[in-house]
Formats: sequence, structure tokens, C-alpha cells
Amino acid sequence: MTLHAFTTSFLLIGLKWYAQVRPQWQSLTIARPVVVGATAVFLASKHYLDISLYAFGYWFFENASQLEDYESALYFSSVTYTTLGYGDIVLTDGWRLLCGLQAMNGTLLFGWSTALLFLLVQRLWFANLAPETSGEFKKYLNQLHHS
Repeated sequence: MTLHAFTTSFLLIGLKWYAQVRPQWQSLTIARPVVVGATAVFLASKHYLDISLYAFGYWFFENASQLEDYESALYFSSVTYTTLGYGDIVLTDGWRLLCGLQAMNGTLLFGWSTALLFLLVQRLWFANLAPETSGEFKKYLNQLHHS
């Protein structure tokens, strides 16, 4: 959760910076999908980082009893974090509680990311924006950072 809070703060600072340096020739028609797309890629990469960190923990500390290699640990971590839970790999009793916590964490963080993307889309597409030359794009991204 703390890692997600830091990366989300970093993302909002980046969005604010982009609003300030966006070339004047770039229209909102181009800027909106770029901002939302880049935000989605950033958040997906962050989730993959979470999955990878959990996988490393499983692989390193579980001593590979059920996880033959890091790829198996990454697979197990992915299906746990996304709550897919195939059940083809099951860890020992001592690790089952952590698996439940990872699934809960993944659910909460996906919800957090979805809320952030929803807010961004709402601010960029559905707000009554003045003409682009009035600086409304910067205003709405700055408000996003302070929300």
C-alpha cells in the first residue's frame, strides 16, 4: 500500500508537470488519450512490480519447495494478486495466510488504480472545459493533484 501511495503521488506530480510543459500546439484531442494511456501503462507497470516483489518473496523464502523457479513464483503471484486463483500451485500451510493478504492487497490496489483512472477521465472528458487556450487543461490537472 505504501509503495502504491508513493507511486501514485509521483504520478500526480508527473501529470501536473505535463500540464505545465504541454506544447501549446498539442490539442486536448491528442493530450487526453495520451495522459490517460500513459497513466494506465504506469499503473499497470506498478502492479507488475508488486506482483514481482511478492514473487521474489515467495521464491526466496519458501525455499522453492512448491515453486521450482522464479517463473513459477511469478505465475503463482500473478494468479494470487489478481484473485484468479487457479489452485494448480498451493503453498505450504505457513504461507497460505500471506497468499490471502496478497489477494486482498491486489483487490484494494486495483480499486485504487481504477478510482484514479476514473477521476482522470472524469476531469479530462466530462468537465465543462473552456477553450484550450485558456489554460483549463492545466487547471484540471492541478486540481487532480490537490484532490
